[in-house]
Order: sequence, then C-alpha cells, then structure tokens
Amino acid sequence: MRVPGRPPVLLDVVEEHFDELDWLWEHRDANVFTPDWTLADLAWCEQRAEAHLDGLRLAELHGIDLALARLAGGEPGATLAATRVLCAEPSGAHLDPVRATLRRGDPPAVDGVRRALRHHLPDALRPLLHELAAGDDALRAAAALDVLAFRREGLPPFAPHLLVHEVRPATCLALAAAARAAHTRPLETALDRALADPEPAVRRSGLSAAAHIGWAPLLQRCREAAARGTDPDPDAVALLGAIGEPDDEATLRACLARPELAATAVLALGALGRVTAVPLLLDLLADAKLGVPAAKAYRRLTGSDAAFGAKALPPSDDGSEDLPPAPDAARADWQRRAASMPVAATWQHGQPIPTSALPTGFDTLPLDCRRDVYLRLRTRRLAVPDLELEALALQQRR
Repeated sequence: MRVPGRPPVLLDVVEEHFDELDWLWEHRDANVFTPDWTLADLAWCEQRAEAHLDGLRLAELHGIDLALARLAGGEPGATLAATRVLCAEPSGAHLDPVRATLRRGDPPAVDGVRRALRHHLPDALRPLLHELAAGDDALRAAAALDVLAFRREGLPPFAPHLLVHEVRPATCLALAAAARAAHTRPLETALDRALADPEPAVRRSGLSAAAHIGWAPLLQRCREAAARGTDPDPDAVALLGAIGEPDDEATLRACLARPELAATAVLALGALGRVTAVPLLLDLLADAKLGVPAAKAYRRLTGSDAAFGAKALPPSDDGSEDLPPAPDAARADWQRRAASMPVAATWQHGQPIPTSALPTGFDTLPLDCRRDVYLRLRTRRLAVPDLELEALALQQRR
C-alpha cells in the first residue's frame, strides 16, 4: 500500500475543501426531513460533499494534518468532517485520534464522530463501539449503540436504563437505537415515561420510536395529548396528522381553537391527507396567523404551489422567509383538480397513498412526507421494508 506523502498543493484550497465538507454535511443533516427537499436534493448535497472529500484525499498528509487539527477543536461539524477524512485514509493509520475522541472527547465532539461513523465505519473501530456500548458512560454508550443500530449491525446486550436516563441526549439516542434494532420489549416499558418527559426532544424521540415499532397505544396517546386541557403536546399533534385515521380530522380541527396548537394542527391536516379538509384550508389562507401553515398544508395534500404568492414575506422570528398565501389562486387551483382527487383516498403531494404498502412514487415525495408515509405503515405493523430514512440518498433509492 502506498504511503501518503505531501504532494504540491495550495493549502488555502485544501482548507476550502475541508470547510465545504463541514458545511455540506451540516446542511445535509439539517435538511434530512425538511418539506423542501427530496432524495434528489439529498443526493446532490452528498455528491458535492464527496467531491470535496476527494480533494482532501488527493492532498494526502496535508488533508490529514488539517483533519487532525479540526478534530482536536471539538466543534461538531468540523469533527464530523475530520472523521470522514481520517476514516477515508486506506491504511487506517490515523484512527487513534478518532478513538481518543470517542473515549474522552466532549459531548459535541462525540456527536460529530457518531454522525460520521453512521455512514462509514472502518472495521478497526467496531471493537471500540461494542466496548463503549456496554460501558458505564451513558452518552458514549448511546452514541455507540446509535451507530451500530443505524447500520443494522448486531448490538451488545442492551442496557434498558439508557432509555430513561437522566442524560437526555443519551436517552434520545437510545430510544432511536432500540427502535432500529427492534428491541421492542425494553423499549415498550420505557415509552410511557418518554412520552411524559418534560424535555421536548425526549418526547419527540419517544413518539418516533413508538411509531417505528408499531406500539399499540400510540394513536390513543397522541389523541389524548392533543385533547388534554393543560400542557398539550404539539409534537403529538403533528404525529397524529402523520399516522392518524380519517376520524382524527375532527380532533385536529378542534385543536384550531387553541392558539398553542393551531399552527401545528393546520400542518397536521395536510399530513393526514384527507381532501375533506381542503375547504377549511382555503378559508384559513386569509387568516393572518394561520395563512402560511394553511398554504403549506394545501401543498402537502395537492403538490401544488398555487396557494403561495410571489413575493416573500419579511423574515419571521425563526429566520424563515415564507411566501404569502394566495387565496384566490388556491381556490381556482382546487376547482381544477378537485374532481381528480376522490374523497375516499388519502393524498400526499397529489399522489394517492395506499393503506397497506408504500406508494409507487415514494422516492419522489418530499423528505418529511416520505418519513410520515413510512411511519404510518410502521405504526400499523404492516409488512413494509426496514428502511433507514437518514441513510445516504443512493442507499435509500429502491
């Protein structure tokens, strides 16, 4: 095997390759379930990242040196990119710093390494992951379990206490790992506590894990969380839209009277996929607060952008720059398409969604919609393939 050297390079260009690799992976992971991306967008981002990784490979030791320096900095994005560079070196001679980060790094650095190893795990690192997964450090154990479960590799004996651990990031990772690995029995005993946890991230992880394993009480728990008089859970309302039955439209409509749930409930009506909600959505387009969510829900149902105008609204508090609703255009659009979208079917982006199988156009759906269609089937314990919806796009395409 050829020993890496120091070819003549422009060091500024090498550094630019690294910064782009860092940014593209952060951008990719931030958008893995957004409504504006499809698998094609995910693949485009990943291919650009791979091109920059190729540039760092060609830089040989110059790229290795830069990766080692950024790994030591402990920033999550830089740590992810550095791990990709160090793991791509064929000899495996630079894996010790990755091992040291997993053993002793701060939580953000461990998280960056974890995300990188999900997609490329050298054989030489597997023994360490199994060791950490069985260890006493909750966050490192959960990170190791996450990587192994993400890759559908055999897990060491699972420590159920991680599912209810006081270290909340560890609990989130452990819940997802248990669902991926189909460790149903220990997971089911932890779900009640996860869904009642004061930390929203834990509740979201619990809801997702419950849907993934088809936990029988999940639908009723979502309905109860939407209807309770105090401390309702917006995440449960959102999931109810994704996995609910036609009758749950009434529950979501009732949520519109509650300011803390109204916007989420409008979006959930789009996720539920019933065209019986379209007249309500068209009326809501004129609402000052719910007009934009209603336009998004209309697009979720029909696949049409007709409910949006042309000029962007001023940036909101969360930085989004949504287009304004266009009620008249949306009503005209619905008049044209209503006859082609029967009430009896469930619809997502203008596609009829089967009740017991993935739709033919599954891989063309936006990423958030694709996830929700998949979870709806998983919730019902139907015979659907075990898909990893956060895997690389080319691995996901069926």
